[in-house]
Amino acid sequence: MKPMTIIRKAVLLLLFSLIIPTSAGVYISIKEVTDPMTIYIINGCAMLAGCLLLLFIIQKSRFHLKEIGFQKGALGMWVIPILFIEAIPFIAGLNKDLSLSSFMSLCFFMVCVGMFEEGIFRGILFQYLKRINLSTAIWGSAVLFGLGHSANLLSGKSLTLTVAQILFAFLFGFVAAEIVALTNSLQWVIIWHAVHNIVDQTTNGQTSVELQMLLLSIQCVILLVLAVVLWRRLRMKKVFDR
Repeated sequence: MKPMTIIRKAVLLLLFSLIIPTSAGVYISIKEVTDPMTIYIINGCAMLAGCLLLLFIIQKSRFHLKEIGFQKGALGMWVIPILFIEAIPFIAGLNKDLSLSSFMSLCFFMVCVGMFEEGIFRGILFQYLKRINLSTAIWGSAVLFGLGHSANLLSGKSLTLTVAQILFAFLFGFVAAEIVALTNSLQWVIIWHAVHNIVDQTTNGQTSVELQMLLLSIQCVILLVLAVVLWRRLRMKKVFDR
C-alpha cells in the first residue's frame, strides 16, 4: 500500500472519529437536552454505535481483531506514572453536583469513548501507519489524536488552557501508542482512556484557570518523561527494526 493511500485512510479515520460525537452533540442541541444523565446516555449510545461501525470498518480492512490489538496485554511499570497523572486532578476537589445515576451514565459513556477512540487511533489507524514504519505509526497517531482535540477551541474555554489540553492529548496519544507497540494490545490504553475521562468529569472543573494550567502542566511533564523512557525501551527491544 502506497504511503499516500495510507495517509488518506488515516485522515478519513480521523474524520470518522469526529463525526460520531459531533452528530450526538447536534442531536442534543436540537432536542435542547439539559439533564446531565440523559446527555451522557445519548453520547454513550452514539459512541457504542460508533464502535459497531468501527468493527465493520475493521472487517472490511481485512485486519484481524487480534492484529488491531483486541487481546490481553501485559501490565508494565509504566502504570505507576500513569496512576500519578490520574491522581493529580483530585487536588482541585470533586464535582459535588454529580449524582450517582449521572456518574453511572458517565461511566457508560466514557467506556464507550475509550473503546471507540482507542480502536481508531491506536487500533486500525495505528496499524495502517505501521505499514510505513513503527515510528510513523507512533508519531502519526499521536499528532492526529491531538488534532482531533483541536475542536475544543470552539468550546469557548480559555485559549491557553485549550492549547495545553491539545498538547496533553498529543502526549497522551504518544504514550498510549508506545504502550500498544510494547504490548501489542489495546487493553490497557482503553482502560486508561476511560479512567482519564471519568476523572476529568468527576473532579472540580470550576477552579481557577491558573490552577487548572498548573495541574495540566504537571501531567504533561510526567507524560513527556514517560514518553522518552518508553521510546528508549522500544529502541532497546529493537521493536523499530521488526
